[in-house]
Amino acid sequence: MQSLIEKYRTVLVILAICSIVLIAYILKSASKAPVNEASFTAAPVEREKEPEEVTSVEKVYVDVKGEVVRPGLYEVKQGDRLKFVIDRAGGFTAEADKKVINLAVKVSDEMMIYVPKIGEIETPRLAPPAPLTDSGKDRININTATQQEFETLPGIGPAKASTFIQYREENGPFEAIEDIKNISGVGEKTFEKLKEYISVQ
Repeated sequence: MQSLIEKYRTVLVILAICSIVLIAYILKSASKAPVNEASFTAAPVEREKEPEEVTSVEKVYVDVKGEVVRPGLYEVKQGDRLKFVIDRAGGFTAEADKKVINLAVKVSDEMMIYVPKIGEIETPRLAPPAPLTDSGKDRININTATQQEFETLPGIGPAKASTFIQYREENGPFEAIEDIKNISGVGEKTFEKLKEYISVQ
């Protein structure tokens, strides 16, 4: 029996070495598997941090004219104050009549902002006037009225006020108060509401 073992001893040693190597390879492969799985599962966690909420802010366009450094069309956010728009336009010039401009007004789409020269408007109003009476006093001269003065009229907002000024610039001074009915969006009903508050001089 011993002679038989001695005869095949070399073969047994080789088989034992092969078995050890095979076991070591299996253990090494098994130890790597959890690491790979962890690396694949970690990727989705990083992606979850990327999405961000996107808040959309409505953009509007306003036309700035008159005594500002850079007159022109500006894109701003809905509800921005007039001061922000004037700053975007480079600020007032040295000849601008700042007293007639209300910098706290919120701008709206298609609004036209006109900054007059000093002395261009005879009776500037520093604040919205008290409600007008039927006596005919304190009527607004629609040939010299500013954007802010038009906005004091009943039912006239920023957009509608800008159409009065735009019509005046394109067609010249109003010859009679009835001429406002030529403005788009101003009909007989609107005229009846305004005729006691406006004048032509």
